[in-house]
Amino acid sequence: PDPTLGLSLNRREGAPPLGDLVQDGSPLSRRSLFATAAKVATASFIATNSIIASPTVVHAEPSSSTTREQLLDAISHGGTDDEVITIINGLQDPSEGKGAIYPERLDGQWKLIWSYKAEAFSPLLKLPRPIRPESYQYFGRLADEEVGEGRIAQGLTGGLLGTNHLWLSSGAIPLKDTDPSVLEIQPPFRLQLGGRAGSQTPKTTLVDSGSDADFRAVNARTKEAQQAGKNQYQQLYLENDGAGSIRVSGVIAGDPVLVG
Repeated sequence: PDPTLGLSLNRREGAPPLGDLVQDGSPLSRRSLFATAAKVATASFIATNSIIASPTVVHAEPSSSTTREQLLDAISHGGTDDEVITIINGLQDPSEGKGAIYPERLDGQWKLIWSYKAEAFSPLLKLPRPIRPESYQYFGRLADEEVGEGRIAQGLTGGLLGTNHLWLSSGAIPLKDTDPSVLEIQPPFRLQLGGRAGSQTPKTTLVDSGSDADFRAVNARTKEAQQAGKNQYQQLYLENDGAGSIRVSGVIAGDPVLVG
C-alpha cells in the first residue's frame, strides 16, 4: 500500500448472540468518533477500519514476500510502524484486490489490533490502558441488527467508557465498477450511545447528520474538510478463515484529516 495512507489492522472475532441470530464472527476496522457528546471525545474514531489518518509519509521499503505470522509477531512484540508497514507491503491479499465486494468476508464483528497515526484519527485509542477503550467494526447481519439494514458501524467500549458503547454508523457501498477493493462511506451518519453488541440495550442518538459536510461541521472540521468528497476505505488485505481472520484497510480519499 501507499505508505502515506492511514492504516488499520483488525481481527475477526466470534460474534455475540442476537436473539436467534448467531454469527460466525468477522474482522474489519476504521473511523472516527466525533461529537463532544458527553465530552467523551471530539474527534475520536471510525472505523476502523479501524482506520487511521496518516499525514506523515513512512519510508518503508516493501519486502518481496511476507506472512500474516510475521505481521502478528511484529505487532505482539512492539515492532515500529515502519517494520509493520514493511510487512504489510509484502503481504499477498487473499481477496485479490476485491475485498469490498465480498460481503460474506466482511460480515460480523472485527476488533482493532493495530493502527497507524491513530492520534489524528481517534485520540481515545492513544490513551494508556486500562482506560483506553477497545475499537470494533460491524458489518453484515450484526450491523443490520444493531444500526439498521445496509449500514456499517464502528464502536468504542470498555476502558473509561465502561459497559457503555459508542456507536458510529453510516451507509457504505463498494465501488464495483471502478475499484472493487474500496468501500465509499455514505450518509446519514449517526452517533449513538448504547450497550455492547448483542446486549439489545436501547440506543440514544447524539448526532444524526444527513451529509458529509454537516457531520464534519459537528466535528469542527475546516471549511476545506467540509467540502471534501466522501471518505473511501480501501481493503488492502482480507482473509476469509472465520474467527481469527485479519484485515488491513486504509483511508484513501475524503476528509483531509484522515487522508493526510
